[in-house]
Amino acid sequence: MDPEQLKAGVVGDANHAVGSDGAPDVVPVKQESEHCEKEIVRESNDVDSTEVSMAPEDARGVIQGPVVKDEPREVTPLIPEKRSASPMYHTRSLDKKQVIVINKYKPGIGYKASDFEMFNPQVTTHENGFNIIDVPLNTRQGFMYKPCRPNPTLEVLKFSTADIPPYKTSLDIFDRSALTYLSHDDSTVTTGRGWVSARANVAIKEGKWYFEFNVLESDSERHVRLGIGRREASLEAPIGFDGYGYGLRDITGDKVHLSRPKPFMDGGFKKGDVIGLLVELPPTPFTDVSRSQVAMRYKSNLYYEKFDYVATKQMGHLLNPMSVFGEKAIADTDSWRPETLQGSSIKVYKNGEFIGTCFEELYSFLPPNSELTSNKFNKEGKYVDNGSLGYYPTISVFNGGVAELNAGPEFQFKPTGLDYDVRELHELYDQSIADDIVWDLVDEIEAEVIEGALGSFRTM
Repeated sequence: MDPEQLKAGVVGDANHAVGSDGAPDVVPVKQESEHCEKEIVRESNDVDSTEVSMAPEDARGVIQGPVVKDEPREVTPLIPEKRSASPMYHTRSLDKKQVIVINKYKPGIGYKASDFEMFNPQVTTHENGFNIIDVPLNTRQGFMYKPCRPNPTLEVLKFSTADIPPYKTSLDIFDRSALTYLSHDDSTVTTGRGWVSARANVAIKEGKWYFEFNVLESDSERHVRLGIGRREASLEAPIGFDGYGYGLRDITGDKVHLSRPKPFMDGGFKKGDVIGLLVELPPTPFTDVSRSQVAMRYKSNLYYEKFDYVATKQMGHLLNPMSVFGEKAIADTDSWRPETLQGSSIKVYKNGEFIGTCFEELYSFLPPNSELTSNKFNKEGKYVDNGSLGYYPTISVFNGGVAELNAGPEFQFKPTGLDYDVRELHELYDQSIADDIVWDLVDEIEAEVIEGALGSFRTM
């Protein structure tokens, strides 16, 4: 078969299955292209192209490695010995090279009877009715998680994205610091430690969106910060700590970005106050979504694991514009500034009264302004939209501070006279579920096309 035919889309990602330990399902191979659909080869001068037959398919429908008919001689194994019984790839000799072909969409795990039961993570009740939920958290550097479920109608993917209680816009049980505690309906957050944060389970990508924060505990010792942040914003710090988020301080009413407070709201806010935010972002161009997610198990529940967006060195230098050389700190001379979203803004309301516009021209989150984890297992590249980009409503709490996200539709102080095209945050939940369904179907179609091409390749 001509190598160029392989480049038409039948060659998948040899490192597609990355589990929690970051280990690939096959040994590293020499990759001739940055794209996982391109040809992936490994040198093997020990295999004679005229003396190769193909072994039967394994349980995943992937043809096992070549059987060499030749005189006994020492051959370097293609995979570790402990996995030689069931290699997860399909090979065929080509110009004294072996072409490793994998359908990147095929899951590395199968179904179990318990997989069809309702999502049920372990929950421990904390004081004052708050919960400790045992799920994989997105604070693991470079990875993010969300629930999935068996879906036999998807012949190749086998799994699809799952929605879980409370089935509405709320704080995300995966997208929070491990030191936070959530209420039973995931709308309220607190902590007994220093500054930590929790994000909503939906992201604002474009348009005008209104929502409220209810301040339940905040005083001279217990604190709350409120705002919006991108995926790269630290969950182990208050919102506004870095360049990826914009926040409001309770005790002073300052607005905070890049850890630089500036006066904004006289008197700040305290227990019993309701802070409304009206976030406006300009229309974003359509971009293809490549999720590259892998089904995995964690304590008997199913999850998708995929690469998350990480903070960049350039954005870090905005926070601390110094370079350290030994014992010397030298101010940066780089004049680089991030791209901004023209016409974007955050307007603030306190108990229904308009306070003002605290931020304008927010930093853009679209690639290349956001970068995925970059390592040898990420074959899609770092400048990719994986469907999670945007600005997330965020609550930060300190030493017993408590705040609640109210996404609507029952607001306490929704302002009158808002523009006709202002929408309420709760509407984003159904939209996000619909997006996941569409991308599941798109992934399945592409997976079936690749699988069909592989079927033709196997019969040659």
